[in-house]
Amino acid sequence: MATSNDLESTRPLAQFAPTFLGDHQFSVPVNDYEIDAIEHEIESVMKPCVRDMLISFHTCTKDKIRLIHLLISLAISHYFENEIEEILNKAFGELEILTDNEDDLETISIMFEVFRLYGHKMPCDVFKRFKGEHDGKFKESVVGDVRGMLQLYQASYLKTKDEDIMEEARSFTRTHLAVTTTHPHLSKLIQHVLYIPRYRCIEIAVAREYISFYKEEEHHEEKLLKFAKLNFSYCQLHYIKKLKALTKWWKEIDLASKLPYTFRDRIAEYGLGMVGIYLEPRYSLARVICTLISMIMTVVDDTYGCIWWDIEAIEDLPSYVQIIFRNLWEIIQDIEREMSSLGRHCGVKPTIDEIKSLTKEGYLEIAKWARTGHVPSFEEYMEVGVVTAAMDDMTLYIFLGMEDCDEKIMYEWVASKPEFIHAFNVVLRLTNDIATFEEELKRGPGKWQMESTNSLKPHPLYHAKSLCESFNLARVIYLFYKEGDGFGHPGENLKDQFTSLFT
Repeated sequence: MATSNDLESTRPLAQFAPTFLGDHQFSVPVNDYEIDAIEHEIESVMKPCVRDMLISFHTCTKDKIRLIHLLISLAISHYFENEIEEILNKAFGELEILTDNEDDLETISIMFEVFRLYGHKMPCDVFKRFKGEHDGKFKESVVGDVRGMLQLYQASYLKTKDEDIMEEARSFTRTHLAVTTTHPHLSKLIQHVLYIPRYRCIEIAVAREYISFYKEEEHHEEKLLKFAKLNFSYCQLHYIKKLKALTKWWKEIDLASKLPYTFRDRIAEYGLGMVGIYLEPRYSLARVICTLISMIMTVVDDTYGCIWWDIEAIEDLPSYVQIIFRNLWEIIQDIEREMSSLGRHCGVKPTIDEIKSLTKEGYLEIAKWARTGHVPSFEEYMEVGVVTAAMDDMTLYIFLGMEDCDEKIMYEWVASKPEFIHAFNVVLRLTNDIATFEEELKRGPGKWQMESTNSLKPHPLYHAKSLCESFNLARVIYLFYKEGDGFGHPGENLKDQFTSLFT
């Protein structure tokens, strides 16, 4: 078996920072009785009460949309998906009536935000009424409406391509919100939103912040606040319970003692990331599946990053590499059995095929470049780089454990290689390369190298996030790479996020 010294002679090995987890999560008690009690109160008391508020004939449509926006902010809208869909489908058919003569910026912005979140493309022309007729700029009177500006700023992140007025709205509101003086609890929310835009922050973290804000609102609805707090605790207990099981599994397979090099031990970080993708407790199985595969594939990625065996001798894999793939295969088989028991049979084969493609067309190709000293052009690098970004794979992992989606349609969509996923690949590839450039430079020539360092500057497509603003995977990318390589070298901010959700 090769030693770390043998491997070091070919290329300096990566020295990844340790996970920020340690063993403290095992000291967090999880009481199944408490989980059941919270679930019972939510189902028997909270949900009926809020459902009555939503469907009441005495509540006007605009107030219902405001309530929906509040439910989204408090992370409890998923309990009322059918009711919300019905309300918005009807309301969107009456959009012209709803918006006609409406001159309240906060109301219009909330409507725009809610409709777009649920797939209704409300036109952005409604915001022209807040601009001057002669100069075409936003009116100064808007500056005095702090809550309206805040909602418009958040709504601007749901823009689509070429909606210049929303880009202008974002710039205008950000400039004025940054210097506004208002009530301390509102000011705190504004500063948080300016630091991390709402639609680039994972939903459960948004909810935690908004619950604190809503509690300080003078006219808050006590029942909604209680519901939000119960739901947060309910989610948190589920997250902790599953992460404890995952960390136990990870310690038992003990790859760290079996491999002659370091890798990114990120079971806790993946736990945090999966919470960003799947908010609701009902997706516990999906979180587990996605974490298991992602963790093993991270080890595979790190293995190819430091070991450049002869491509022609792939049948003679080193024994420690066989260990990795054996674990991956066992996980896939376990998932297949679990999915079969649920009557789901379509997802495993496409997932295996995508993993093979990632390995062959991505990792092996990069290893080949490294062995032969080939320096790819930027175009050549990006062709392979979007493969190793592995968002196609991650999307399949995400769908694999979701019991309430049409798996056949989903897998056909992924197989069509949609531009949506390609944008994710480009964003992650360039974000990752920019964040890890200095660290990779210390290790000498490797899989990141291009014709010049200028190639690592943001590509125009780096900013194409309007394609995926509301897709949770984009939030997770932002979470880990906002302040450098938070995945390779987790910092205090990530640790704080983790602690707030898992302890």
